Amino acid sequence: MILSGKTSLPPYDEMMQSVAEFYCAKEANGVPKRNTHDIGRDFVTYCDKYADYTGYPHLEEWRKKLCVTTILRSLDNLETYRDSWDDDHELLQEALQDPYFAQRTTP
Repeated sequence: MILSGKTSLPPYDEMMQSVAEFYCAKEANGVPKRNTHDIGRDFVTYCDKYADYTGYPHLEEWRKKLCVTTILRSLDNLETYRDSWDDDHELLQEALQDPYFAQRTTP
């Protein structure tokens, strides 16, 4: 978007202030400097903030829920978290209605 000229970067001072605030917030939350690249629990907020910066829409709520559910399941059991979606049937049905979620072709 920047290279195409559709948007531009904020002023340098504003970007540096944002970086300083980011590191201060991480430090205040007890996040070691070596882990500042890890968006972890804040990934949904990060995605929304990035969308705001670039002018793109926020992720749909079902997509956010699906991501959070998947991450939590992977923390419980990394080997089998993809195998069972029994309690997320409604969420999956909503996801399958989205044409971009799973683009399938028929033979």
